[in-house]
Amino acid sequence: MMQVRLALAVSFADPVRADDELALAHQLLEGLDQRSNGLLARVVALIKDAGTNGITGRAQSLHTQIDAAGLPFLHRFVELATAFHRAVRDEDQDLAATIDRLRALTATGDFAYFTDIAQFMASLPLSGPSNIRWTTSEAHVRSSWRGLVQARQEHLHSGN
Repeated sequence: MMQVRLALAVSFADPVRADDELALAHQLLEGLDQRSNGLLARVVALIKDAGTNGITGRAQSLHTQIDAAGLPFLHRFVELATAFHRAVRDEDQDLAATIDRLRALTATGDFAYFTDIAQFMASLPLSGPSNIRWTTSEAHVRSSWRGLVQARQEHLHSGN
């Protein structure tokens, strides 16, 4: 379970390392009935591949599987991955729709910071006052998330 979460954290910043962490996660999950972690591992793969072709279709497929598994909390993770993908590709209109879906999925307050993060990734202003308290300044968090998007864009443009 922790291996999948490590792969999730690494997937934004280092898609090459995320491949290794994800492979280990799959190895550790093999033979176990860990639907939640298996689906989260597929979210990691989306993030790792963000900016490449096919992400939208894979995300839709994953939403269907999440519904079938009865694990609706995972939809938030898919939308965050989709937001990262859209920000990397500068797909502003589609990103706005993704942020709206993410906002609806986090309206209860659970994972509400995902909406702020999605806006930070796209260098968008927050749509209203945020209740999130970051461990560092909001400006630093914003810059860090935007930096991950820019690093991924550079990674893709360099052909790595």
